Amino acid sequence: MASGRTVAVVVMGSTITPAPATIPLKVGETINVTVTSDHDDEVHAHGFEVEKEIKAGVPVTLQLKGDVPGVYEVEMHHPALTLLQIAVS
Repeated sequence: MASGRTVAVVVMGSTITPAPATIPLKVGETINVTVTSDHDDEVHAHGFEVEKEIKAGVPVTLQLKGDVPGVYEVEMHHPALTLLQIAVS
């Protein structure tokens, strides 16, 4: 079972809801980022080295644990979109 907070992001074309923001995360904490898109793509979390394929209309969840302090982007590749940033401290 997934633990930690959950952030839900919806991608319609190149529009991201909610608007990209920086989410604080303490070292050792886990955050679940659930992404739903209107097109097939890949979701990649830099710094966590987690990448998952996403199918149109099917939510995918990335479970990310803050291990190393820094600011990391969660993005999609086609088109290149930054969904949010995670600030681990």
